[in-house]
Amino acid sequence: MVGLLGAGASGLGVFPAAPAGATPSATPTTTPGPAPNQSQINAAQAQVSAVEATLSQEEQQSAALDNRYTIAVQDQQNAEASLAVISTQLVQTKVSVAADKRRLTNDAVKAYVYGTQQTKFTSLFTSSANLSGARNQYTQQIVGNLDQARNALQSSESQLSNQESQQQSLASQAASQANQAKLLAQANQQEAAATQATLSTVRGQLAQEVAQAAVVEAQQQAAAAAQAANAAQAQRSAAASQAAATVAGLVGGSASGAAATTAANQAAPVGPVGGSGASTGQGQAAVNAAISQLGVPYVFGGESPGSGFDCSGLVQWAWAQAGVSIPRTTESQWPALPHVSLDALEPGDLLFYFNLDNDDQVDHVVMYVGNGEIIAAPFTGASVSYSPIFTGGLIGAARP
Repeated sequence: MVGLLGAGASGLGVFPAAPAGATPSATPTTTPGPAPNQSQINAAQAQVSAVEATLSQEEQQSAALDNRYTIAVQDQQNAEASLAVISTQLVQTKVSVAADKRRLTNDAVKAYVYGTQQTKFTSLFTSSANLSGARNQYTQQIVGNLDQARNALQSSESQLSNQESQQQSLASQAASQANQAKLLAQANQQEAAATQATLSTVRGQLAQEVAQAAVVEAQQQAAAAAQAANAAQAQRSAAASQAAATVAGLVGGSASGAAATTAANQAAPVGPVGGSGASTGQGQAAVNAAISQLGVPYVFGGESPGSGFDCSGLVQWAWAQAGVSIPRTTESQWPALPHVSLDALEPGDLLFYFNLDNDDQVDHVVMYVGNGEIIAAPFTGASVSYSPIFTGGLIGAARP
């Protein structure tokens, strides 16, 4: 099963993370069925990758269509605003010209009937013209002015009416384009939602297959450790069993993790990996303290020996037994403790992991025990156990 787990726990990086907010699948407990083979897992992984690519394309298309819809709505609003301005201008022009027409007619009638000398018609009614000449002059000047006003009105109304008609057409076209863009965006979003549902399903299927295979591997490696011909072979099998247990817990959830961890702990070494078990300093003292809690269950918020620990509670308690006080949570431990290079690890050093559950936080810590091995309180349903170092999400090490 090297293809499944990769080289040590570094192979964890090939497994897909569960979607944000999703609950890991609870696959087989203590008696799993036959594990899927590597080709089946590879096929499931390829299916996940294909669906992810489709979803990415659909999400990009949705973004483009949303932008197109926004632009269309803005065009529609601009067209409607222009139409409103033209309509207002048309009304105002009609009112203004009608008022001028009434005023001109009234002035002309008064001047003609009463002989009132209005400024505009003084020449008409003070001239020594005969009735026929006065009538002709009246017709040419007064009626002519009225005709000009009427013609100007008709020309203005016609021009504004044409503009209004054109703007109405533009507004209607913009509204149609906005509605079409909205329908396209909605349809694409529905397709993306369906693809997301498909992705969640195939990811769940892949997680189940990987977790099931990991549980079986943990049990097989534990059995191999128990039947090993020598200590080195037993240690290798035990480490492989712990690696499989870590995969089962991370990918398959607490039920799978608990089943695999139970088997792996049966193959765990009785003393510190690579050490004699004797305290060789504060770091080793902290390691020895953590080893004393092997098999103690993971408890969220736990910090009680023999009862339950969470990941940061275990390392805080273990270092306290070595006489060193450190902060309580991973978020506070990482910035507060001196950082060390990953190529200079010593027993007792703490390894920190970032964003394992998509919360953009430092959210997991383990203790290095030597020879590429760690000890940790890993997750709900599991217990304090050994495991090879895994690198997915690893951001660095610190030494209290």
